[in-house]
Amino acid sequence: METETLKPTIEPGFHSRPGPKADGLEHLAWLMDRAFVIPGTKITVGLDAILGLLPIGGDFLTGLIQIGIVVVALQKYQVPRAVGARMAANVLLDTAVGSIPFLGDVFDVFFKANTRNIRLLQQVQQDHTPHRAASTFSSIAYLIGMAVILLVPLLLVLIGFVTVVAWLFHRSAA
Repeated sequence: METETLKPTIEPGFHSRPGPKADGLEHLAWLMDRAFVIPGTKITVGLDAILGLLPIGGDFLTGLIQIGIVVVALQKYQVPRAVGARMAANVLLDTAVGSIPFLGDVFDVFFKANTRNIRLLQQVQQDHTPHRAASTFSSIAYLIGMAVILLVPLLLVLIGFVTVVAWLFHRSAA
């Protein structure tokens, strides 16, 4: 099994503006996630967090841009499907949580889905050598973890709903 994982890691200098030779996707991720520094802090924000302040439409627009980055990664760079699914899960999580008023805006400042996805793309490119597939184990584990995290609350809601409906039927029958 591959010892290097595809877990996104943010290097200390990664918040700076990409150089002139940077790929267009990296520049777009920088603009969306880290283009501006909040005065008096080391916290960076991008258009994702700023446009996310607009009700509904802002998160929809930034979600479309994020989807575009994933599609280009899948088409142009031939990212393995498991890694592409992980990138899509980052977009889904960012868009879903980002649409919650106030909490979503804070989440957008710190989650930085575009930066995570670019790091995944860079790690796949580093792993890619002829006749060897990039490791997808950590991406599959991430997706399973995300599914569990999302399915447990849904299961609890379903159990609660069934319990309330059963209680109401039992109460009306008595």
